[in-house]
Amino acid sequence: MGTILSPAVKSDLRAMLRDGAQRAKRQGQPTLVSITDEIEALDAIDLYERAGLKVSDRFFWSHPDEGLTIVGLGITQALDAVEESRFRQVGTAWRLLSDRAIVEAPGRLPGLGPLFFGGFAFDPQHPHSDLWQGYPDGRMVLPSVMLTLRDGTAWLTCNVMAGPDSDLDAEIAATVALYEELAAPTLTRYRAGRVRADLHELQPADAWQARIRTTTRDIAESKLEKVVLARTVRLQASEPFDTAQALERLSSHYPDCFIFAVARGERCFLGATPERMAKVNDGQFSAMGLAGSARRGTTPAEDNALGAQLLNSAKDQHEHMVVVQALLDGLGDLCETLHVPPSPTLLKLKNVQHLHTPLSGTLRQGVTLLDVVERLHPTPAVGGHPRDVALALIREREGFDRGWYAGPIGWIDGRGNGEMAVAIRSGLVHQNEAFLFAGCGIVAGSDPEREYAESCAKLRPMLLALTGE
Repeated sequence: MGTILSPAVKSDLRAMLRDGAQRAKRQGQPTLVSITDEIEALDAIDLYERAGLKVSDRFFWSHPDEGLTIVGLGITQALDAVEESRFRQVGTAWRLLSDRAIVEAPGRLPGLGPLFFGGFAFDPQHPHSDLWQGYPDGRMVLPSVMLTLRDGTAWLTCNVMAGPDSDLDAEIAATVALYEELAAPTLTRYRAGRVRADLHELQPADAWQARIRTTTRDIAESKLEKVVLARTVRLQASEPFDTAQALERLSSHYPDCFIFAVARGERCFLGATPERMAKVNDGQFSAMGLAGSARRGTTPAEDNALGAQLLNSAKDQHEHMVVVQALLDGLGDLCETLHVPPSPTLLKLKNVQHLHTPLSGTLRQGVTLLDVVERLHPTPAVGGHPRDVALALIREREGFDRGWYAGPIGWIDGRGNGEMAVAIRSGLVHQNEAFLFAGCGIVAGSDPEREYAESCAKLRPMLLALTGE
């Protein structure tokens, strides 16, 4: 493959950068210049893997069944936010940057043009641990280079901050060089085979189940209605885990999930989550209630029986309706219209099935994706109900820092559109060590042994991704 930026695009980029520099000089602050061009198709995971040798910050987002993959590399601008107002902090800063940007992108297709990628911690009030170094309460990054693959077509986006004193020729040369170096063909692919790793239970099964029993007594005494308690395990290998290979496995085995990775230096938070928190496109939104779980059967007959049992389970139906009602309460005054099916259906994944209720509608004028996320997070599907009581209990009983596990993760564009998922079925990798997370919704009637078995099933995607087993 030769140059991936055509002479015409390079000329446009130079002209836009100079326009941006002039605007920046008038405004007294840097101006974002972004240009998108259709290119030959690239292998997204291969690009993500090789970029690790050049850039410290990488973002990967894919929903294979929906035909969308985005890779963001490097940093043109980073927005870090803290505490409870973090969604508004990011939203305000991104709007200010977008309002004065110079953008050249084809049409209004979702996933094209300048996007901010990143995520948010589950609970900013929980004391931070060294494990999550580099993953603050909220962090969204505008990448230097971005690849978008949509239904077989590829686009590459370049984002540059033009200032009144910018060396424009150097900016252009550096951007083009990075594009073309990362897009060069590679002779290597991911390592094949399995990785041997030791698994360590950080909360022994009997101790975790004892917490479940204590919690069900709290629920019986009407202290709260539902809480999600999570557990974590540690994987230790003799060699560094291959996160690109993990993304390949997740994409292959879980094409109906959101496959994500946020890499910062030697750390990478990644996973395959089935749960969409919210998607917004020009005022239209969709979300989902996901709660109530059962394993998949080993035969079609067993699988159907387990699904029917889940649909008829009073305990699981109650857990699910707590989640759906919380979504309705949170979305109510943000919406012009709101559609909710009368009863849940089954969402069948590779190793687990859930009760699932899709929600959709039209947002009020001016409401953005981050407005919706701020209102919904954390839903009872990953926190509990009432929210404040559940969060206090999680801080008291879980015994570890969730960090970005079960927090919102995704992307947003300059018009307030984008998509956020709930970062479950996930793990944090640091060289040859990985911490994997899984949680279960505890309600009246929860059985500790069954919840433990369910949590083990929810750990399977990341165990498979990192070890091949």
